[in-house]
Amino acid sequence: MTGFGHSADPPYRRSHSEAVPGIGRPSSPTGWLRGRRAERAQRRAQAQRARVVQRVELLGPQWRVVDYDPSDPDFLAIGPGGIFQVTVCDHGRARVMLAGEVVQVEGQRPPYVAMARRDASRISEAMSKVAGRRIPVIPVLAFLGAGEIVYYGKPPEGCVVASYRDLGRALDAHGNRLAQNTIDKLTALASRVDVGPLGAKG
Repeated sequence: MTGFGHSADPPYRRSHSEAVPGIGRPSSPTGWLRGRRAERAQRRAQAQRARVVQRVELLGPQWRVVDYDPSDPDFLAIGPGGIFQVTVCDHGRARVMLAGEVVQVEGQRPPYVAMARRDASRISEAMSKVAGRRIPVIPVLAFLGAGEIVYYGKPPEGCVVASYRDLGRALDAHGNRLAQNTIDKLTALASRVDVGPLGAKG
């Protein structure tokens, strides 16, 4: 972990759109500007999601994608290798350093690993409750950006970490555990469960 700082600054940009009451009905210039920012953030999130989802689609028609929030770049990918909650992290041109559980970007340490695990656990619990049996969901961090990603030691245990370009390869490495009819059933199940808001900082 040589070179890691000790900054406790807030997490690096996550690119989730903020909830702005009354979008489309601004009552002041400030409200209008906030609405415009929220719209731009949502368009950015959708563009990010499209770039990452494309990597899953390249794996073939047996893979499925489930969205829980159209304004959020994160999504659920279900395929032969299992169920994966993909957390999309945009680091732009900044360098990303990873050492076990620690992610550092420009001197900050955003809790990406904890966020990915929390969201995967929440989805797993919701699906398991409906199914009446445990449905495991694997957390994934997909880094979107042009900056270098440097690994120090082992990746976080139980969490897949990859650049968005290598996401397909990382998911495909989990092999063929699920039959197509099981994939379809799990996709239908995931589509109807209520998991609440995902990806919140904190």
